[in-house]
Amino acid sequence: MSLKIGLIGCSNTALKNFIPLMAVSDFTKLGFIASRSSTKAQDWARKFRCESFGSYDEIIESNVDLIYMPLPIGLHEKWIIKAAKSGKHILCEKSSTTSYESAKKIIKVCKENDVRILEAFSYRFHPQHEHVQNLIKNEIGTLQNFVGNFGFAPPPKDNIRWNKKLGGGVLNDAACYPICASRMMLKKEPISVIAKLMLDKEYEVDTKADIFLKFSDEKTAFISSGFDNYYQSNYEIWGSKGKISANRAYAVPKDFVTSIYLEKDDKIFETKFSDVNQFELMLKEFCDVIKNKKENSFNFEEDLLNQAKVMDAIRISSVQDRQVFLSEFN
Repeated sequence: MSLKIGLIGCSNTALKNFIPLMAVSDFTKLGFIASRSSTKAQDWARKFRCESFGSYDEIIESNVDLIYMPLPIGLHEKWIIKAAKSGKHILCEKSSTTSYESAKKIIKVCKENDVRILEAFSYRFHPQHEHVQNLIKNEIGTLQNFVGNFGFAPPPKDNIRWNKKLGGGVLNDAACYPICASRMMLKKEPISVIAKLMLDKEYEVDTKADIFLKFSDEKTAFISSGFDNYYQSNYEIWGSKGKISANRAYAVPKDFVTSIYLEKDDKIFETKFSDVNQFELMLKEFCDVIKNKKENSFNFEEDLLNQAKVMDAIRISSVQDRQVFLSEFN
Protein backbone atom coordinates (compact mmCIF):
# COMPACT_ATOMS: atom_id res chain seq x y z
CA MET A 1 0.00 0.00 0.00
CA SER A 2 1.32 3.42 -0.98
CA LEU A 3 1.18 6.24 1.52
CA LYS A 4 -0.59 9.37 0.36
CA ILE A 5 1.72 12.32 0.84
CA GLY A 6 0.98 16.03 0.81
CA LEU A 7 3.27 18.95 0.08
CA ILE A 8 2.93 22.10 2.17
CA GLY A 9 4.91 24.90 0.56
CA CYS A 10 5.81 25.17 -3.13
CA SER A 11 9.53 25.74 -2.57
CA ASN A 12 12.59 25.33 -4.76
CA THR A 13 13.65 22.44 -2.51
CA ALA A 14 10.38 20.66 -3.24
CA LEU A 15 10.74 21.31 -6.95
CA LYS A 16 14.28 19.95 -7.01
CA ASN A 17 13.99 16.87 -4.78
CA PHE A 18 10.40 15.98 -3.96
CA ILE A 19 8.36 16.52 -7.13
CA PRO A 20 10.62 14.48 -9.47
CA LEU A 21 10.49 11.57 -7.04
CA MET A 22 6.69 11.66 -6.87
CA ALA A 23 6.53 11.16 -10.63
CA VAL A 24 8.23 7.75 -10.41
CA SER A 25 7.63 6.56 -6.84
CA ASP A 26 6.01 3.18 -6.27
CA PHE A 27 5.76 3.59 -2.48
CA THR A 28 4.09 7.02 -2.18
CA LYS A 29 1.42 8.94 -4.03
CA LEU A 30 1.19 12.71 -4.25
CA GLY A 31 -2.19 13.46 -2.70
CA PHE A 32 -2.30 17.21 -2.05
CA ILE A 33 -0.35 20.38 -2.86
CA ALA A 34 -0.74 23.36 -0.55
CA SER A 35 0.50 26.91 -1.03
CA ARG A 36 -0.16 30.37 0.40
CA SER A 37 -1.14 31.25 -3.18
CA SER A 38 -4.21 29.37 -4.45
CA THR A 39 -3.09 30.11 -8.01
CA LYS A 40 0.34 28.57 -7.42
CA ALA A 41 -1.19 25.51 -5.71
CA GLN A 42 -3.53 25.02 -8.67
CA ASP A 43 -0.74 25.52 -11.21
CA TRP A 44 1.51 22.98 -9.48
CA ALA A 45 -1.37 20.49 -9.11
CA ARG A 46 -2.14 20.72 -12.82
CA LYS A 47 1.50 20.54 -13.85
CA PHE A 48 2.36 17.60 -11.59
CA ARG A 49 -0.95 15.74 -11.94
CA CYS A 50 -2.15 16.06 -8.38
CA GLU A 51 -5.93 15.90 -7.94
CA SER A 52 -6.18 17.98 -4.77
CA PHE A 53 -4.79 21.41 -3.93
CA GLY A 54 -5.50 24.32 -1.65
CA SER A 55 -4.34 26.22 1.43
CA TYR A 56 -2.14 25.14 4.33
CA ASP A 57 -5.21 24.64 6.53
CA GLU A 58 -6.91 22.56 3.84
CA ILE A 59 -4.00 20.12 3.61
CA ILE A 60 -4.16 19.67 7.37
CA GLU A 61 -7.79 18.57 7.03
CA SER A 62 -7.17 16.41 3.94
CA ASN A 63 -6.84 12.62 3.86
CA VAL A 64 -3.07 12.46 3.31
CA ASP A 65 -1.05 10.18 5.58
CA LEU A 66 2.17 12.16 5.56
CA ILE A 67 3.09 15.81 5.02
CA TYR A 68 6.40 16.95 3.55
CA MET A 69 7.17 20.39 4.94
CA PRO A 70 9.86 22.49 3.16
CA LEU A 71 8.59 25.73 4.73
CA PRO A 72 10.82 28.49 6.11
CA ILE A 73 12.20 27.38 9.48
CA GLY A 74 10.36 30.09 11.39
CA LEU A 75 7.00 28.61 10.30
CA HIS A 76 7.74 24.99 11.20
CA GLU A 77 6.48 24.88 14.78
CA LYS A 78 3.01 26.19 13.97
CA TRP A 79 2.36 23.84 11.07
CA ILE A 80 4.06 20.78 12.59
CA ILE A 81 1.77 21.08 15.61
CA LYS A 82 -1.31 21.50 13.41
CA ALA A 83 -0.33 18.52 11.28
CA ALA A 84 0.41 16.32 14.30
CA LYS A 85 -2.89 17.16 15.96
CA SER A 86 -4.69 16.06 12.80
CA GLY A 87 -2.86 12.72 12.83
CA LYS A 88 -0.42 13.40 9.99
CA HIS A 89 3.15 12.11 10.05
CA ILE A 90 5.69 14.82 9.21
CA LEU A 91 8.85 14.96 7.12
CA CYS A 92 10.21 18.39 7.97
CA GLU A 93 13.10 20.10 6.23
CA LYS A 94 16.06 21.05 8.37
CA SER A 95 16.38 22.81 10.63
CA SER A 96 13.12 21.67 12.20
CA THR A 97 13.04 24.38 14.83
CA THR A 98 14.61 27.64 15.89
CA SER A 99 15.13 26.57 19.52
CA TYR A 100 15.36 23.62 21.88
CA GLU A 101 12.17 24.71 23.66
CA SER A 102 10.33 24.65 20.34
CA ALA A 103 11.71 21.17 19.61
CA LYS A 104 10.47 19.86 22.96
CA LYS A 105 7.00 21.27 22.28
CA ILE A 106 6.90 19.70 18.80
CA ILE A 107 7.99 16.25 19.97
CA LYS A 108 5.50 16.32 22.86
CA VAL A 109 2.59 16.98 20.49
CA CYS A 110 3.77 14.31 18.04
CA LYS A 111 3.98 11.69 20.77
CA GLU A 112 0.58 12.67 22.18
CA ASN A 113 -0.97 12.13 18.74
CA ASP A 114 0.99 8.98 17.88
CA VAL A 115 2.63 10.42 14.76
CA ARG A 116 6.25 10.23 13.62
CA ILE A 117 8.44 13.15 12.65
CA LEU A 118 11.75 13.07 10.80
CA GLU A 119 14.10 16.02 10.34
CA ALA A 120 15.02 15.80 6.66
CA PHE A 121 18.80 15.52 6.71
CA SER A 122 18.63 13.35 3.60
CA TYR A 123 22.42 13.01 3.35
CA ARG A 124 22.32 10.65 6.36
CA PHE A 125 20.77 8.00 4.11
CA HIS A 126 23.48 8.13 1.44
CA PRO A 127 25.43 4.82 1.52
CA GLN A 128 28.78 6.61 1.55
CA HIS A 129 28.30 7.43 5.24
CA GLU A 130 27.65 3.81 6.18
CA HIS A 131 30.91 3.03 4.39
CA VAL A 132 32.65 5.69 6.48
CA GLN A 133 31.26 4.17 9.68
CA ASN A 134 32.67 0.80 8.65
CA LEU A 135 36.07 2.39 8.03
CA ILE A 136 35.94 4.03 11.46
CA LYS A 137 35.25 0.66 13.02
CA ASN A 138 37.84 -1.35 11.11
CA GLU A 139 40.59 0.83 9.62
CA ILE A 140 41.64 4.00 11.44
CA GLY A 141 42.30 2.87 14.99
CA THR A 142 41.08 5.10 17.81
CA LEU A 143 38.90 7.91 16.50
CA GLN A 144 40.33 11.30 17.52
CA ASN A 145 38.38 14.11 15.87
CA PHE A 146 35.94 15.27 13.21
CA VAL A 147 36.37 18.35 11.00
CA GLY A 148 33.40 19.45 8.88
CA ASN A 149 32.80 22.34 6.47
CA PHE A 150 29.71 23.50 4.63
CA GLY A 151 29.67 26.88 2.92
CA PHE A 152 28.77 28.60 -0.31
CA ALA A 153 28.55 31.95 -2.08
CA PRO A 154 26.15 34.59 -0.71
CA PRO A 155 22.51 33.92 -1.64
CA PRO A 156 20.47 36.73 -3.24
CA LYS A 157 19.32 39.33 -0.74
CA ASP A 158 15.65 38.41 -1.26
CA ASN A 159 16.38 34.81 -0.25
CA ILE A 160 14.79 33.64 3.03
CA ARG A 161 18.28 32.86 4.37
CA TRP A 162 18.54 36.60 5.06
CA ASN A 163 15.18 36.77 6.86
CA LYS A 164 15.61 36.70 10.64
CA LYS A 165 11.91 36.19 11.42
CA LEU A 166 11.73 33.16 9.13
CA GLY A 167 14.72 31.49 10.76
CA GLY A 168 17.44 32.60 8.36
CA GLY A 169 21.15 32.43 8.98
CA VAL A 170 24.02 30.06 8.32
CA LEU A 171 23.62 28.06 11.54
CA ASN A 172 20.05 26.99 10.76
CA ASP A 173 20.68 26.52 7.06
CA ALA A 174 24.18 25.12 6.58
CA ALA A 175 26.22 24.58 9.76
CA CYS A 176 23.48 22.25 10.99
CA TYR A 177 24.69 19.62 8.48
CA PRO A 178 28.24 19.05 9.79
CA ILE A 179 26.94 19.44 13.36
CA CYS A 180 24.58 16.54 12.71
CA ALA A 181 27.31 14.58 10.91
CA SER A 182 29.73 14.92 13.84
CA ARG A 183 27.12 13.47 16.19
CA MET A 184 26.36 10.68 13.74
CA MET A 185 30.00 9.68 13.18
CA LEU A 186 31.13 9.93 16.79
CA LYS A 187 27.94 8.08 17.86
CA LYS A 188 27.46 10.28 20.91
CA GLU A 189 26.38 13.74 21.96
CA PRO A 190 28.80 16.58 22.75
CA ILE A 191 29.28 17.55 26.38
CA SER A 192 30.20 21.19 25.69
CA VAL A 193 30.30 23.86 22.99
CA ILE A 194 32.41 26.91 22.20
CA ALA A 195 31.14 28.89 19.21
CA LYS A 196 31.26 32.20 17.41
CA LEU A 197 28.53 33.32 15.02
CA MET A 198 29.30 36.41 12.90
CA LEU A 199 26.22 38.58 12.34
CA ASP A 200 25.35 40.67 9.30
CA LYS A 201 24.55 44.11 10.74
CA GLU A 202 21.92 44.96 8.13
CA TYR A 203 19.94 41.72 8.17
CA GLU A 204 20.79 40.57 11.72
CA VAL A 205 21.37 36.97 10.70
CA ASP A 206 24.53 34.93 11.22
CA THR A 207 26.59 34.58 8.06
CA LYS A 208 29.64 32.73 9.43
CA ALA A 209 29.95 30.07 12.10
CA ASP A 210 33.00 28.55 13.78
CA ILE A 211 32.10 25.84 16.27
CA PHE A 212 34.12 23.63 18.61
CA LEU A 213 32.36 20.60 20.10
CA LYS A 214 33.88 18.57 22.90
CA PHE A 215 32.76 14.97 23.38
CA SER A 216 33.60 12.46 26.07
CA ASP A 217 36.89 10.53 25.87
CA GLU A 218 38.61 13.73 24.66
CA LYS A 219 37.07 13.46 21.20
CA THR A 220 36.41 16.77 19.42
CA ALA A 221 34.73 18.26 16.38
CA PHE A 222 35.48 21.52 14.62
CA ILE A 223 32.88 22.91 12.25
CA SER A 224 33.07 25.90 9.94
CA SER A 225 30.29 27.29 7.78
CA GLY A 226 29.56 30.50 5.91
CA PHE A 227 27.54 32.39 3.31
CA ASP A 228 30.62 33.96 1.71
CA ASN A 229 32.75 30.94 0.97
CA TYR A 230 34.18 28.89 -1.84
CA TYR A 231 31.78 25.95 -2.04
CA GLN A 232 32.63 23.25 0.47
CA SER A 233 30.51 20.25 1.55
CA ASN A 234 32.91 17.89 3.26
CA TYR A 235 34.28 16.31 6.39
CA GLU A 236 37.42 14.55 7.61
CA ILE A 237 37.76 12.03 10.41
CA TRP A 238 41.15 11.40 11.99
CA GLY A 239 42.08 8.30 13.85
CA SER A 240 45.26 6.99 15.48
CA LYS A 241 46.06 4.88 12.39
CA GLY A 242 44.40 6.65 9.47
CA LYS A 243 42.20 9.41 8.11
CA ILE A 244 38.90 9.38 6.22
CA SER A 245 37.75 12.17 3.89
CA ALA A 246 34.32 12.73 2.31
CA ASN A 247 34.62 15.19 -0.58
CA ARG A 248 30.88 15.80 -1.10
CA ALA A 249 29.14 14.93 2.12
CA TYR A 250 25.85 16.83 2.40
CA ALA A 251 24.15 18.27 -0.68
CA VAL A 252 24.62 15.48 -3.22
CA PRO A 253 22.73 15.62 -6.55
CA LYS A 254 21.42 12.29 -7.82
CA ASP A 255 23.87 12.14 -10.72
CA PHE A 256 26.93 13.26 -8.71
CA VAL A 257 29.74 10.76 -8.14
CA THR A 258 31.05 11.02 -4.58
CA SER A 259 34.32 9.64 -3.25
CA ILE A 260 35.41 8.47 0.17
CA TYR A 261 39.17 8.49 0.72
CA LEU A 262 41.00 6.39 3.28
CA GLU A 263 44.58 7.44 4.04
CA LYS A 264 46.53 4.72 5.81
CA ASP A 265 50.10 3.40 5.81
CA ASP A 266 51.19 6.15 3.38
CA LYS A 267 48.59 4.99 0.84
CA ILE A 268 45.29 6.48 -0.33
CA PHE A 269 42.31 4.25 -1.11
CA GLU A 270 39.28 5.67 -2.96
CA THR A 271 35.73 4.30 -2.95
CA LYS A 272 33.22 5.87 -5.36
CA PHE A 273 29.44 6.07 -5.12
CA SER A 274 27.20 6.99 -8.06
CA ASP A 275 23.52 7.14 -9.02
CA VAL A 276 22.30 7.62 -5.46
CA ASN A 277 19.09 9.52 -4.70
CA GLN A 278 19.52 10.24 -1.00
CA PHE A 279 16.14 11.97 -0.77
CA GLU A 280 14.44 8.83 -2.10
CA LEU A 281 16.31 6.61 0.36
CA MET A 282 15.25 8.87 3.23
CA LEU A 283 11.60 8.93 2.19
CA LYS A 284 11.56 5.15 1.65
CA GLU A 285 12.82 4.47 5.15
CA PHE A 286 10.42 6.95 6.71
CA CYS A 287 7.45 5.43 4.85
CA ASP A 288 8.57 1.93 5.80
CA VAL A 289 8.75 2.92 9.47
CA ILE A 290 5.25 4.43 9.30
CA LYS A 291 3.59 1.59 7.36
CA ASN A 292 5.20 -1.34 9.13
CA LYS A 293 5.90 0.24 12.52
CA LYS A 294 9.43 -1.10 12.18
CA GLU A 295 12.46 0.07 14.06
CA ASN A 296 14.22 2.93 12.32
CA SER A 297 17.99 3.11 11.83
CA PHE A 298 18.11 5.81 14.53
CA ASN A 299 15.54 7.37 16.85
CA PHE A 300 14.07 10.16 14.71
CA GLU A 301 12.49 12.15 17.53
CA GLU A 302 15.37 11.82 19.98
CA ASP A 303 17.81 12.87 17.29
CA LEU A 304 15.74 15.97 16.47
CA LEU A 305 15.76 16.95 20.15
CA ASN A 306 19.49 16.39 20.57
CA GLN A 307 20.29 18.37 17.42
CA ALA A 308 18.14 21.28 18.63
CA LYS A 309 19.86 21.22 22.02
CA VAL A 310 23.32 21.49 20.45
CA MET A 311 22.13 24.30 18.17
CA ASP A 312 20.83 26.27 21.17
CA ALA A 313 24.09 25.72 23.05
CA ILE A 314 25.93 27.19 20.05
CA ARG A 315 23.70 30.27 20.05
CA ILE A 316 24.21 30.83 23.78
CA SER A 317 27.96 30.29 23.54
CA SER A 318 28.26 32.91 20.82
CA VAL A 319 26.09 35.52 22.55
CA GLN A 320 27.60 35.03 26.02
CA ASP A 321 31.14 34.37 24.76
CA ARG A 322 31.66 31.30 26.93
CA GLN A 323 31.84 27.54 26.97
CA VAL A 324 28.35 26.08 27.27
CA PHE A 325 27.76 22.64 28.76
CA LEU A 326 24.92 20.54 27.41
CA SER A 327 24.12 19.54 31.01
CA GLU A 328 22.79 23.10 31.50
CA PHE A 329 19.68 22.12 29.51
CA ASN A 330 16.71 20.32 31.05
